[in-house]
Amino acid sequence: MILLSSILNFNNEFWFQPPGSNDLSYELYLPSYAAVASYHNALPNKPADLIAFLAQVRQFAVGDYADALQAGDSISSAQEANVLQKLHEYTGLSETYLKETKLRIDPARFMKQLLRNEGRTVGRYDARYEGIDFDSAGEFPGYDPSSTAMFPAVVTAFHWYLSNDLKYNSDADYEFLNYRVGRAWDWHHTVDGQKYPVPDTLPDLRDAMTQNPHLMVFSGNGYFDLATPFFKTEYELNHMGLDPSLQKNITFDYFHDGHMLYIHTAALAKLHADLDKFYDSSALN
Repeated sequence: MILLSSILNFNNEFWFQPPGSNDLSYELYLPSYAAVASYHNALPNKPADLIAFLAQVRQFAVGDYADALQAGDSISSAQEANVLQKLHEYTGLSETYLKETKLRIDPARFMKQLLRNEGRTVGRYDARYEGIDFDSAGEFPGYDPSSTAMFPAVVTAFHWYLSNDLKYNSDADYEFLNYRVGRAWDWHHTVDGQKYPVPDTLPDLRDAMTQNPHLMVFSGNGYFDLATPFFKTEYELNHMGLDPSLQKNITFDYFHDGHMLYIHTAALAKLHADLDKFYDSSALN
């Protein structure tokens, strides 16, 4: 099974939660913020080794940061000051702004705030892309610069394929992202006969891997993806309740890319090589 920039449990997503109601979401997004801030040279001290740096941020996210968020309104001044300093070091955002957010950084706010002083925003699907908003004083970006940079090329290629390869032509509008469909989507998910309002497919994957102990899972993740952060995917796959003997069947892979791991030539070559290696190893399992 190949998972690319996956989201398996929507219960931990900002989209389905009131602001500030799910502290775990803030913890799991933090390493992605750190990677993006490092890329844009927005950190007080840019790390020489991104991989080692992100390991530190992961540990902080589920350690001191998680403890501070769990303390809620009872957080001590000393604890808050320590976490504010670390968050500033890891995100590049000012301690004043972080204090105003009550230590909780919404991804859309991060996209707007990181380069606000330069009059720029960063993308959601790929936060390496920068955009220019009409309202520099606004709270959220007016658009996703990574979408406007990449999607036209994808749509153009698809239209060419329809017309030239499939010989299909239509006057109907083609909507790359149809939000009316998204809003009307039935998000219910049934597990063991019980219907839940928000999908969590981790039990399904656990059952599949348990019933077929030869099933191998490849999880590819982009460091600069603010749609499905890499640490969130790690957390989900590590919290399936999987038998220890099956944990070795999951392979994590990482790319200096965004949500779509094949956009840039170097990342595409790495993805191709890594999948070849994964297929070879899976054949021997």
